[in-house]
Amino acid sequence: MTTEDGDADAASKHVLQQLSDTVYACSSLSPLSSRPGNFVYRGVLVHPLSAKDEAPVRTVIIKHCTLSTSEDAPNHVACRNFEELLLNSIAHFSPLTDPSILIKVPRLNLLDEANNIQVLEDFNDTTGLKSMLLSAEASNLLTSSLEAIGFALGAWLRAFHMWAAAPEQAALRAEMWQSDPMRKTKYLFTYHGFLKVLEMHPEVLEGHREILEIIRDTISKEYERPSTEDDEDLGLIHGDFWSGNILLPATPWREPPLSDVPNKLFIIDWEFAQFGHRSNDIGQLIGDLYERKLYGNVETVAPVMEGVIRGYGELSEQMAFRVAIYVGVHLIGWYNRRPRKGPKVVPSHVTLEGLTIGRDFIIKGWEKDRKYFGNSALASLFRRA
Repeated sequence: MTTEDGDADAASKHVLQQLSDTVYACSSLSPLSSRPGNFVYRGVLVHPLSAKDEAPVRTVIIKHCTLSTSEDAPNHVACRNFEELLLNSIAHFSPLTDPSILIKVPRLNLLDEANNIQVLEDFNDTTGLKSMLLSAEASNLLTSSLEAIGFALGAWLRAFHMWAAAPEQAALRAEMWQSDPMRKTKYLFTYHGFLKVLEMHPEVLEGHREILEIIRDTISKEYERPSTEDDEDLGLIHGDFWSGNILLPATPWREPPLSDVPNKLFIIDWEFAQFGHRSNDIGQLIGDLYERKLYGNVETVAPVMEGVIRGYGELSEQMAFRVAIYVGVHLIGWYNRRPRKGPKVVPSHVTLEGLTIGRDFIIKGWEKDRKYFGNSALASLFRRA
């Protein structure tokens, strides 16, 4: 058994023991994801819980953090407190007036601060939007249904950004400003690394290094700034808004929906929520969808992407260009997430094409070259700017 396996085994036993005397006592835990010091499980409840107007609750999602050093503790406590406040606050956020669509976030059922354990609502019988788009069943969905999914997500995201900026959420934003470690992590995975990828492909970087360094360094200073509300494009963001954190019920999406059964979407994984540029949320989802078409030839993402742009609504020209820059960074960042072996390995010429498009999105967005984007996959983004 490796050290990591031993840590994981000890963590699961600890979680089972600590929950044993609560209503969330579990008979078993199934690992969903993990990274050093952080574990996520689906737990099967020993005693199912009754739920109003719904089937009994039989499973929950459990997050557990083990701190590796005392230096981690202050940052972890601040992030944990913010996530708790956010989930409790957003539980009362119902932005969409369309009764045919219901979008939910997970309810925080229990927070055990002493043992760093969270028990969250589990959305049963669901599949990730990512998995759905990559499945054979996706081709059976009407284009109008795919557009409707995207539109609902775009409209929800716009409403969330506006809700988070309202005076009623002042206390939430004040707590958010203590969660700066998430901003640093976001930067490391995005703007910090794109130039390193291009350095491994000199044919893509040649003649463009200077301007790309200027762009990287300028945006890095934005991440170093204290969290304030001086810029209307900055505020509370989800921080990891991609198709893997969006769930749909296993039942088919209906367009139009049945009169008494709304279509549903679930937005999960709020641990990266932070103060940031709103283009990060918009650009990450658009970039994630376009990435699948560009590198994987997944055609079903195009109407979803168009729906997201329509749903979010009109953007300032400055915001539209900033979204384009983020999409470019995301397309380049794909290189670090790419399949390394097996049938999904992407041919080198496709990789170079994607990296080149990402590079051009960054540069043309920075130069505010509207004409260039008029003939790009992001054209509709600028028809609303």
